[in-house]
Amino acid sequence: MRNAKEWFSANELKDLEGLPNSPQGINKRARTQNWIKREKDGVQGGAVEYHYSSLPLDVQRQLGFEQGQEVQKAPISETLNENVLMIDSFSSINVSAGFGSFNEGVTKPDEQTPYSAALLRKLGVNPKYAAVFWADGISMRPTIDDGDQMLVDLKRKEIKGDKIYLVQNGSSVWVKRVKIRWDGVELISDNREEYPPIILSKDEAENLQVIGQLVHLGKNMI
Repeated sequence: MRNAKEWFSANELKDLEGLPNSPQGINKRARTQNWIKREKDGVQGGAVEYHYSSLPLDVQRQLGFEQGQEVQKAPISETLNENVLMIDSFSSINVSAGFGSFNEGVTKPDEQTPYSAALLRKLGVNPKYAAVFWADGISMRPTIDDGDQMLVDLKRKEIKGDKIYLVQNGSSVWVKRVKIRWDGVELISDNREEYPPIILSKDEAENLQVIGQLVHLGKNMI
């Protein structure tokens, strides 16, 4: 059965699994991912609604669109032109820049995001082993803000120096600096005044997986 309603406000979307849980978070995600939007009928002051086709497929299904409307995607290595490559992106995964936030395991990409081929070459990133995530939280400020777009090199899993990594422990995914200790692992936030380090014992650290190294940030300027 198809949902007759096709446009949804941030307030209507905030309680759906796989999306931020506040209107502000929804609007940030929409700006970052360029969701299709329109001004809400009968409301003044810039209120907007978003078209369901911009949402991840699992969210579309929660709204009653059983088949979902998936935008045609190019293969990961296919160029839009000689200067742009499409990178798999995972908007449904909550990457916490604060304390760990629970999310169901989502391994299939939600969509793809364009990146400059020249930038990827400069960073030494193979597009086949890259992925895009979005930060959720403020503990990595001032380096990473809530809603920042993060390009991660999935091949760089070895902990080196003071680099920033995406790590997973059970159902929690964090973006942190990682320090290996003799008695375990320390996950360090840049906003140390508000967020103390997360200390994992040796036993707890055995379940820690390094997803990859953060190599580039995309920030909103408004």
